[in-house]
Amino acid sequence: MGFILKKRINPRKLRFISTLAVSGLLMILVFILTSFTMNKSQNQAKDRYVESCITTLEGYSEAVYFYFENFRTSLNSIFDKNLFSSIEPSIIQEWINLNKDFMHKDIDTVFYVNSDKTGYFPNNVVRDLKNREYVNKELYKPDTPYYISNVIYSEFANAPVLIMCLPYFNESNELKGLLCAGIKLASIEKIIDKIQIKGKNFVYLLDKTGRYVIHPNKSQIGLSYVPSQIEYKDISTNYVSNKGFGILETINDDNVLVDLYFNKVADCNLTLAIAFPKTQLEEIYSQQKSTKITILVISILSLLIFVFLETSLLDYCYKNQLISSVYDSLTNLFSRQHFEKLAEKQIKKNPKSKFMLIEADIRGFKFINQNYGEEAADKMIFYFSTLLNKAVAPYRAITCRGYADHFFILIEIHNVYKAMSGFKSQTEFINNEIKRYDIPFFPKYGITFFRQEKRRPVSVKELIGQASFAKSTIKGNMLQSFAIYNSRLLDKANEEHYMEHRMENALEKGEFFVVYQPKIHLADDRIAGGEALVRWRTREFGILTPDKFIPLFERNGFITKLDFYVYEQVFKFLDAQLKAGKPVVPIAVNMSRNHNKPDKFMHDFMTLFNKYDIPPNLVQVEIIERSVMDSDTLCEITERLHEKGFTVAMDDFGSGESSLNMLTTVPVDVLKFDRFFLLSIMDEKGALDEKSARFISSLIDLSKTLEKKTIFEGVETVQQRDFLKEIRCDQVQGYFYSRPLSEKDFVDFINSNLSV
Repeated sequence: MGFILKKRINPRKLRFISTLAVSGLLMILVFILTSFTMNKSQNQAKDRYVESCITTLEGYSEAVYFYFENFRTSLNSIFDKNLFSSIEPSIIQEWINLNKDFMHKDIDTVFYVNSDKTGYFPNNVVRDLKNREYVNKELYKPDTPYYISNVIYSEFANAPVLIMCLPYFNESNELKGLLCAGIKLASIEKIIDKIQIKGKNFVYLLDKTGRYVIHPNKSQIGLSYVPSQIEYKDISTNYVSNKGFGILETINDDNVLVDLYFNKVADCNLTLAIAFPKTQLEEIYSQQKSTKITILVISILSLLIFVFLETSLLDYCYKNQLISSVYDSLTNLFSRQHFEKLAEKQIKKNPKSKFMLIEADIRGFKFINQNYGEEAADKMIFYFSTLLNKAVAPYRAITCRGYADHFFILIEIHNVYKAMSGFKSQTEFINNEIKRYDIPFFPKYGITFFRQEKRRPVSVKELIGQASFAKSTIKGNMLQSFAIYNSRLLDKANEEHYMEHRMENALEKGEFFVVYQPKIHLADDRIAGGEALVRWRTREFGILTPDKFIPLFERNGFITKLDFYVYEQVFKFLDAQLKAGKPVVPIAVNMSRNHNKPDKFMHDFMTLFNKYDIPPNLVQVEIIERSVMDSDTLCEITERLHEKGFTVAMDDFGSGESSLNMLTTVPVDVLKFDRFFLLSIMDEKGALDEKSARFISSLIDLSKTLEKKTIFEGVETVQQRDFLKEIRCDQVQGYFYSRPLSEKDFVDFINSNLSV
């Protein structure tokens, strides 16, 4: 018994031996697996590299496409095939002269080419263009959105340019003419500044003859390139532009061995090419091999250390758990828990100081995580954390990572103006650094300012909530990168919450009511009709105007119910007036952007209208071109309303939502011009701006040519009234004549102003 006790193995020694045996087996397994996966990982690394290069090429091809789409959109804003095909070239030339100042700032020259290949340029210049390649009829098909010429030298621009051409055809699909814009290559070079690709890569844009439109070396623009080395001589820029897309090994004009990735830019004959030096892939192989060896060595050392220092490692783990409650393991910034403690101490220590608390995160981070993977997302978070830390370092800020991509920063400040100036400067630094990162991403920020109050201490959690709320208000706005918390933000959110909670009940209880704003004949200053407008009588906020609730109702879809409520109030009013034998005038009702199904709208509208005994000529429907309703849908609704005897007006014409194309596409009866036109023609002293006045006059003339009546809203002064009367506008409405009136007051207005 005693012998056995003497030879009994110590439990700690037994644990050591068993751990050593398991560790030995694990080391062997790690060695085998590491060696086995070396070749496979290398192939996978190459595949990922190629995929990354293709993704980069495709992404920036999209960028170039949208760059030219901006020009097309600008050019298209004055382009209407029906208008251009029915008017003499000299009139079109005059129209271009009137509108050339409204073109995209990078468009140098706008001109028109007729079917005889004669060019009509600004300042009444006429040129024979038969020798220009872009006037060749074979280049254009009925489905061609536009054509981009090869690089040519322009006498007007005194520089090399590309010509963008918008074709239009007659009913027999014969080319009738081109609306063209000259774009200087110098302005197109700005694309390079927007294409920030990590590494020493080369970006080129080629025309279809292989000449450079964009090149890192500006002296090469307009030239083509043929490699001098025999083995790559066939891979010229002309060959690349004709091939269209692919991946080729070649030598670029800097004698660098590269992999050239290239493809055609959508809708045009330009080719985007990016040259990635071969050394980049070799560096990846070298780094991967070094990483694998390092992992193997570290794994073996870690296992050995684990065996011999088991107790110490356990102690270390406990300590590490304690540290992890202080620091974030990915970024080494403070954890949120520790940040709140430090921030509370700082605020209490400096009760008279002002503070700025910022919350930052990355737009669409979930999408990035899903599409690029967790590893890439973690690298992005770490990169962003280093930029934030560097940006706030001069301000002795407390910085932490909360969860996922959320960061919090507390800064003691002296005044808000200087703090915001510093914030804008540092965010500009951050944005410039982000351009160099592999994956494009965009931060957004919420900011709150405060000073500790004795009567009601503010907790850090509350401040974080304020910054988060401010940030949430710009979630869908890509043009705004930050928002500052204030009580008005909260008031607006509370007001919208109230309206959304009350809207159904308010409709049932008749809290919405209709007012009527008179429309006036300019020829005799007599009433011509009225527009039905809606108001909301609330207990908490008083009477609300449409700008307070219509945007909310358009977002949540309630606007369709409200529209039909207004329609019925108008129909009831007209029906009652007719049955009482009282005078009536046509009333205009608005159709909101949410009515995008013609069949449903017409069914519901006519079902409601037929309940009342009123003629359709007393109802006018005001429509507007919207992003959710294309011209075909508007055209169908307009034609079906015409079939039933209603007139149709295009509301807010010229506001940016209605275009010149709509003049002949949608057969409306009336063009209703937005009030901003009147604001643009008068300065603060009421003086007339002649240039703006000529433009408005040309629009009125064009409307009359197309046999459409015109009405201006927002008329508030006698000068505005007199100007519109002088240019033969048909009708107006605005405070100069009358504010929106209650039903009773509107009836009185009719009786005293009705045309005889």
